Amino acid sequence: MFSRLFFALTLLLSLSLQVSAHALIAPALGVQGTGARKDVQRPSTAKPCGNANIAQTIATSQAAQANAQGVVALTVTNFNSGKDGSRFIKSVKVDPTGTGKSFVAATMVTNGVEAPTDVTSQQLTVQLPANTKCTGTGGRCLISLTTDGGFGNCVAVQQGATTNAAATKGAKAAKAKRDVRAVGSRAARAMRRALEEFQEWM
Repeated sequence: MFSRLFFALTLLLSLSLQVSAHALIAPALGVQGTGARKDVQRPSTAKPCGNANIAQTIATSQAAQANAQGVVALTVTNFNSGKDGSRFIKSVKVDPTGTGKSFVAATMVTNGVEAPTDVTSQQLTVQLPANTKCTGTGGRCLISLTTDGGFGNCVAVQQGATTNAAATKGAKAAKAKRDVRAVGSRAARAMRRALEEFQEWM
């Protein structure tokens, strides 16, 4: 009897800790003003933004700004300490289409504390993949972030004109290099044919 009661109390305590284990990354998709514990999501493969309605909120949500190098500054806030309230981002992905259906891996540049002993906010930075161009509603991308505690949310991201120009310039430069290689290859083939014809004539 006592053992069953002890097990039940232990399970209840564990579940209560899990319920209170939250961390939110701002500016969070669909959240106006300062985010709260209730705004935290549980991103998953099937729902990278949790229960947030992407189509209805991406255009009206506050967007984080990507700089010319494609780096995005964010803020993570935990609502309890320990690993369950982790500020460490274990998964970060970006969807350039802003639909929530085309996520690819991004890179954490500055990450948070894995098992914090305090309850506070911390700065994060995310590096978008090279040549990323946000094409979603309002020219926005989506970033999905999941902490080590399994919590998180999505963030809308907007690129400045400089960022878009850099992405376009990079794409044009890559195409120019391919064109140069193609021209060089054609010129080399033409030279070989001319040399072969000259040898036959001799």
